Amino acid sequence: MSEIVLRNITKSYGSHTAIPGLDLDIPKGSFVTLLGPSGCGKTTTLRVIAGLEQATTGEVSLGGKTVYSSRTGTFVPPERRGLGFIFQSYALWPNMKVDRNITLALSEAKQSPPVIKERLAEALAKVQLTGLADRYPSELSGGQQQRVAVARLIAARNSILLMDEPLSNLDAKLRTEMRTELKRLHRELEATTVYVTHDQVEALTMSDIIVVMKDGIIQQQGSPYEIYHDPANLFVAEFIGDPKINLLDGVLATVAGEHVIRFEGMEIPVAAGLERAEGPVTLAIRPENISIVERPGPASLPAEVDIVQPTGSQTIISLSVKGHRITALIPRFETSLPKKSIWIDFPADRLSFFDKGTGQRIPLKGPALEASHAA
Repeated sequence: MSEIVLRNITKSYGSHTAIPGLDLDIPKGSFVTLLGPSGCGKTTTLRVIAGLEQATTGEVSLGGKTVYSSRTGTFVPPERRGLGFIFQSYALWPNMKVDRNITLALSEAKQSPPVIKERLAEALAKVQLTGLADRYPSELSGGQQQRVAVARLIAARNSILLMDEPLSNLDAKLRTEMRTELKRLHRELEATTVYVTHDQVEALTMSDIIVVMKDGIIQQQGSPYEIYHDPANLFVAEFIGDPKINLLDGVLATVAGEHVIRFEGMEIPVAAGLERAEGPVTLAIRPENISIVERPGPASLPAEVDIVQPTGSQTIISLSVKGHRITALIPRFETSLPKKSIWIDFPADRLSFFDKGTGQRIPLKGPALEASHAA
């Protein structure tokens, strides 16, 4: 069952069209991330759901109830949509203490004092702010202010939570901790959560579903696994992944009945089952799928080691292959490689191919598709 439904949503600002026509179904109880670069329309989409922006055309339904329709003239204001919202700036009232910031909505909803007191104590405990109820926001750190905003959601117990880059102002350590807390909040409240970010790590670690956007258009929608391993086009492939995916231009060909890709005079085997067997394509391979080998095979490529960057549990290796920059990722700490000249392999079942003209992924078909997902 879909908790949030957007149909043919458009949003224009004068002559500029931020969203040219968007359809989106968000399942009840799911954690959905709207992901994309600045200006892609993700925050505008969230604000249309919240009612903070009114779409130019289309329809928005929450829990089966229409809250906006350009056809009928329906518009339910934000305060009557039953939503919880965390802004990037946290939106705390500076003249109110922590307890009042958390319970204001409960008081306005005419909840009884015992209920308000109980929910306040529960919320403060969950975000580890017990004892700070009498402080003003200016007396708190940025991380504590962020947790007050989370506590407000916990106390309100909304069935739909909207979050607009709530962790962007925090340091790296606190961001990691708060990702865990927000995911736990989503699970404990069993709330439908829509989360906006440009940070792919947040999207991959927190989401049930990722919606990748560009220029107000959904490029791909799927699980984190699907978005990472089966990108629909070059934009998604390049946007997701750190280090970035390697892209090389080549030509698909058939040699002695076997599919290969020709690259700089080399022929690299290709997994059978591509819907296209010949022609110019862009080859893509994730850095972690590149194998560094001691003994070259018939399809190995000679490479020169340029830069070695250990990051702790992994090491990023910058290589030069026939004048092309390639990045490899190995799952251990290395400060150097024993030889400057090495050999690398591109496993046939880890290669992806994209149409040179459209940028769309060239899919596998039939048994080859099943084997690829099983791997």
